This record gives sequence, C-alpha cells and structure tokens, in this order.
Amino acid sequence: MATATDATINAKSSERDLLNALREGQQSAWGEAMRRFGGAMVAAARSIAPRHAEDAVQESWISAYSAIANFEGRSGLKTWLVRIAMNKSYNILRSHKREVSLEGLEGEHDPLANAFVPGGPFGVRWGVQFQRWTDDTPQALLEAHVLQDCLEHHMADLPDGQRLALTLKDIEGLSPKEICNTLDISPSNFRVLLHRARIRVFSMVSHYEETGEC
Repeated sequence: MATATDATINAKSSERDLLNALREGQQSAWGEAMRRFGGAMVAAARSIAPRHAEDAVQESWISAYSAIANFEGRSGLKTWLVRIAMNKSYNILRSHKREVSLEGLEGEHDPLANAFVPGGPFGVRWGVQFQRWTDDTPQALLEAHVLQDCLEHHMADLPDGQRLALTLKDIEGLSPKEICNTLDISPSNFRVLLHRARIRVFSMVSHYEETGEC
C-alpha cells in the first residue's frame, strides 16, 4: 500500500497523509495545502489587516514550513494555519503601531441596542421590524455587484471580533471550538460576537432590499 512517503498528494488525500507529507517536505503536499487552506488564511488576514493580507499570508507559509515538524496535531491543520496567518497579521499591524480588539462586545457596538421597545405579549416587541425579502432569494441578491460591494463595506466596518467570528464560522466553516481556541475567547463570547455580526449583515440586506441603497 502506498504511503505519504511514496505517493503523490492530491485533493483526495486524507489530512493525515497530507500532514505526513508536509513533514517530509513534499512539494506536492505544500501545493495541496495552499489549495485547501490558502483561502481561509487570506480571509482571516484580510479580517485583521486588509492592506497587508497577502504579505501576512506569505510570511505565514514560510513560518509554517519551518514549524511543521513541531506541529503536534492537537488542532486541525486548517486551524493551525489560520492562527499563524492571524498572528502574522497582528504583527504587521503592531509594526505599523495599530492595535486590533478581539472583543466587539461593548454596548456601543450592539446592533440590537435599540431594536426592542416595551409592548407585545412578551413585554417587548421589535421597535423597527425587519423587512421581508421579495421573491428574489438571498443568493440572487448576493450575485448583484452593488450588494456585494455593500456587503464588503459593512464587513469592513464590523468590530474586529465580530468580523473574525463571522468570517471563520460562516465563510470558512471552522467549528465553534476551533474558533474559540484560535481567538482565545469563551464560547459565550463567541456566540455573542457571531450573533451580532449576523444581525448587522441581516439588517443591511433587509435595508438594501427595501430601498436599493447600501
């Protein structure tokens, strides 16, 4: 039976075989790792340092190549690489004397702060009811260039923690446990960050559907 040592790594290779091949320095393995995980690393880097994401990811691959022999596999390979990309992004921002908060939990950032008013059968009701989508599906709306630009604008304006939580969970598909470990936050804080980010995006799409404006 072929092993990672003598077999070419490709899209069908298991993560275990990929990891073994990476440790052995196989060029095809590093190419496959970039194909599988490069997008997640770029997304994470852009969430932190949009102007320096490409530099951060390039530095991340160099660091990963040097550190792969010591990777113990306690987390998934994707999580490990994303964390490296995030650390490199933070380092770049620090070199430019900028700091990034991972919280975004303050009341001033709460998109639901004024959403409810007294009344209704449960004691509160929506102050402003979200508009319902028309026959256009969310997917169809997302295909519009104007909405895509609007989404990118609003994503950039999200507090750092909310943007990272949304990017890693809904776009890159990391598990809540992986994200909590990566961001070093509690599960309850992660849920708050993700919920508030989703509400903001939902509010934006609702406003766009109603008015056609970002």
